[in-house]
Amino acid sequence: MFHLTKIAVGCCVLFIAAAFTSVVLGQVSGQPYRVDDREVDQILKRIEKGSDRFRSSLDSALDKSRLNGTSQEDEINAYVKDFYETTKNLRHRFDEHKSTSPDVEAVLERAGRIDGFMRRYPLNGRAQEDWAVLKSNLEQLANVYNVSWRWGSFPGGTPVADVPYRVNDKDVENVLKRIEQQSDKFRSSLDSALDKSSLDGTRLEDEINAYVKDYYSETKHLRDRFNDHKSTSADVQLVLERGAQIDRFMRRNRVRGNADREWAKLKGNLDELAQIYNVSWRWGY
Repeated sequence: MFHLTKIAVGCCVLFIAAAFTSVVLGQVSGQPYRVDDREVDQILKRIEKGSDRFRSSLDSALDKSRLNGTSQEDEINAYVKDFYETTKNLRHRFDEHKSTSPDVEAVLERAGRIDGFMRRYPLNGRAQEDWAVLKSNLEQLANVYNVSWRWGSFPGGTPVADVPYRVNDKDVENVLKRIEQQSDKFRSSLDSALDKSSLDGTRLEDEINAYVKDYYSETKHLRDRFNDHKSTSADVQLVLERGAQIDRFMRRNRVRGNADREWAKLKGNLDELAQIYNVSWRWGY
């Protein structure tokens, strides 16, 4: 009985600790990383090379099949031509930093027509293998642009766009700059408010200064990781957790002046950052 009681007490302590952590830090979940422009470029290059391999093996397979010279051959050639045109348009839009999920949907829809043909008219092994590899690369592309794609029955698959666009590196750079600028505004207003408050010179002032220092350290780390094309949702999570410590202090200790307003603006910027890195985040209350 004594051992059972100890186990029960231990479980309760763990549960309370977990609940407290959730309240203090909010909740974080999501993808392990954000795909940057360089990685998207590599996916597009694989698709372009894979498309050329597939077209070559398809032409060879058609010439040796009963479809040679038929309306079906004209049909698949038209599908491949449309696919190339939309892929070229996507590449152009990406290079101009204007690519969106509808651009990717257009590519997938053309690919869906090819897929329907390949299932209706099985060709030799090489063409089927090259198409399977190209489909895999297209699925990667769909994932990057937040498009849920199901290969369906002819003439195409079913695209479902979760968000209307992919955030490119330039957009992330702008968000990080806004966070850095707003962080400086908040720190300045916080310092001014603390100097005029009853917290001046107390351990509570030391506490919030330590939280702000930790937050700045993690924000700088995120900036460095982003500049090196290595930023992940885990890096963003650390920034948000440090932000949550500041948020808890600001709610427990009402600081006068502009500090509250500047902090509210900074939280909005941090929410935007969380969304970009696919992190589901709620400020604790």
